[in-house]
Amino acid sequence: MAKKNNRGAVPFAALTHVGKVRALNEDSMLALPPLYAVADGLGGHQSGEVASALAIDALRDHAPKNPDTVALARAVQSANQAVITGIEKGAGREGMGTTMTAVMVKDGRAVFAQVGDSRAYLLRNRALSQVTEDHSVVAAMMRSGHLTAEEARTHPQRSVITRALGSDPNMSVDTFEVTVLRGDRILLCSDGLSTMIDDAHIEEILTNSLDPNKAAEELVEAAMDAGGSDNISVIVIDITEDQGANAAAMAAMKEKKPRSKLWLWALIWLALVATTVAGVFFATINYVEDRAYLSGEPGGYIYLNQGVPDTFMGRSWSFGSNRTVVEFDLLDTIYQDEIRTSPEFEREELALGRLETMVTRSYHYFDTGSDLINRGLLNTGGNTGGNTDSTLPAGEETP
Repeated sequence: MAKKNNRGAVPFAALTHVGKVRALNEDSMLALPPLYAVADGLGGHQSGEVASALAIDALRDHAPKNPDTVALARAVQSANQAVITGIEKGAGREGMGTTMTAVMVKDGRAVFAQVGDSRAYLLRNRALSQVTEDHSVVAAMMRSGHLTAEEARTHPQRSVITRALGSDPNMSVDTFEVTVLRGDRILLCSDGLSTMIDDAHIEEILTNSLDPNKAAEELVEAAMDAGGSDNISVIVIDITEDQGANAAAMAAMKEKKPRSKLWLWALIWLALVATTVAGVFFATINYVEDRAYLSGEPGGYIYLNQGVPDTFMGRSWSFGSNRTVVEFDLLDTIYQDEIRTSPEFEREELALGRLETMVTRSYHYFDTGSDLINRGLLNTGGNTGGNTDSTLPAGEETP
């Protein structure tokens, strides 16, 4: 069923299809400018469609009026709670869940919130890029270098996702923000599209089909021609002059930034010169005492350190170190490389939050990461390795 837009200021098209294999369409969509969303229900007949519908209704009721990453993430968390409450009240059945990918587009800003493997893409200057990151087993294996994109398309665990609405009251939501320009095109889709045709084919259709309704129809048709083994849902949003940021204004702002920063640094330098050495010393302590950074090396554990890793005024500004239960060698290589840079954070809780993200997205911690996080990543005398009790993935689509 297609939802075609008749408002010239916001050209978009939304289309969903049951596909060739499934008897029921478990996808739900929302296209209520400036808010758009796709939810792909999990759990099979009599539950997946309930979960996605509950999530979409809650998102609509709690979404902000204007693009705001924090507020949109909270709306998705409300959708998560709606699915959990639905299970408790007997709607659907135990184990149901849903993905959700949402975007709000207005005044040159596009803010995204995502859980699961439904995707958001951006087409700009005939080039397609994926905005979101899949929360799935095969996606994590690809990020760690254990799987190629081609292998992922036929992997037996390709339908297993690691995060979904309805599985965890404390579920985290990924957020992204993109400055959009006139002529850009945004695509939201369930995995019924992305697992059937590759990104190159999606890019070709979005580039050549100028009308969003035609583009949506051709995307669904291509997925059907490739087998249509799952429900297929797409939303195509074209960025108009009213929605997009003015390119000339953006360029002017970029040119002015260096000059503005020079004046700022000049004022800061004058302030520093005017202060006493003692004032500088205590100001520096006040600045770094609440900061934190992560460190670690092969064969050891990750450490949460108070302060900053650099030296200043001839002394170290690291005030303490706590060992976590996370093993350096069990993190994916991209996160090992990040740890080697000793990443800094404004507060310790932000550093721990980043480490939790690394754990949940690392292949070797798929079965143990949630348990580690629930018990606390700091070493408190508990298990300090990756061999904790296994936990089940967030959800798997029923064939």
